[in-house]
Amino acid sequence: KLTIIIGLICVGVWVASIPKFNDATFKQPIEGAIYYAKVAVALGVAAIPEGLPAVITLCLSLGTRRMAKRNVIVRKLPSVETLGCTSVICTDKTGTLTTNEMTAVSLVLLEDNSLVEEHAISGVSYSPEGTIDGIEHSVEIQNNPTGALADVAAVSALCNDATIVGN
Repeated sequence: KLTIIIGLICVGVWVASIPKFNDATFKQPIEGAIYYAKVAVALGVAAIPEGLPAVITLCLSLGTRRMAKRNVIVRKLPSVETLGCTSVICTDKTGTLTTNEMTAVSLVLLEDNSLVEEHAISGVSYSPEGTIDGIEHSVEIQNNPTGALADVAAVSALCNDATIVGN
């Protein structure tokens, strides 16, 4: 019943937007109608999570149609079939695929505007243990540290509000 009510609200939003179909931002009224239909669908998906699979299917269909218009040839069909069979896609705000664990694996330092140093970082997930290859475990703390490593440490400390809580 809630789904029907929310669906009617979305249709109502689209109908209320009819006077805006002729807005100057759209070349033709049909573009305005399509735009506000997308807004109504977005409202529906936001209000009804069950509507998400239908929207994803529609988006994949539109993407396939665009690819067909451009005569796209798929070389590895199993990869496309695998994408079509995907039931769960987890993304973060940037769109990268994650498991809710972002881990640094490399540290690149630029010393004296000419020397680039890359250091592998070991460690797993949220564990505070790990090493940075090529950097001693105990770095001498100076009153005025200099160099790229000191800059990275300062930025990491100042731009971070994370805390480690043990069980």
